[in-house]
Amino acid sequence: MKKYFKPVIITESESLCIRKFLPEDADAVFLYRSLEEVARYQYWQPYTKEQASDFVNQCKDSDMATEGGWNGFAIVYKESGQLIGDCAVKITGHAAEIGCNISPVYQKQGFAREAMRLVIDMCFNLRGVKVVCGITDSENAASVGLMQAIGMSKTTDFVNRIMCKGVWCIEHEYSIKKAE
Repeated sequence: MKKYFKPVIITESESLCIRKFLPEDADAVFLYRSLEEVARYQYWQPYTKEQASDFVNQCKDSDMATEGGWNGFAIVYKESGQLIGDCAVKITGHAAEIGCNISPVYQKQGFAREAMRLVIDMCFNLRGVKVVCGITDSENAASVGLMQAIGMSKTTDFVNRIMCKGVWCIEHEYSIKKAE
């Protein structure tokens, strides 16, 4: 007998919900996280099915109350019920770092922008966070554009030079402050 898990919705908009991962999400995660184009600017390589399952298992108990580590959540398109990506939040004190991955099938439709706005609001409203940031490779034009589109500004004093996947990269931080 297959066990049924009721999804725990963290927050939602008209078209998206951000919820905890369910065990059956692993196949959908594998479909986009196994792609080179999704992994290109990430610290991880394209996923295997086992890694997708491990990722979902690690994230299934994510909680916004947890501080200091990454908490991952599923992004679901409400009209179809399809998992279309994932987002992550790392809270430290009154600051949060966020990020997301969207399946290429659902890119360029405003879903990343909508999901990140939900996550920012969630951080500001539920956790008392005063600043939310995102860090991206300076060559990742889609990520830079996303952060600018959601109202983030480039943090001028943050430049991180790192070796990622055998290539030197320059990362920049973008941030937004809570309106007082």
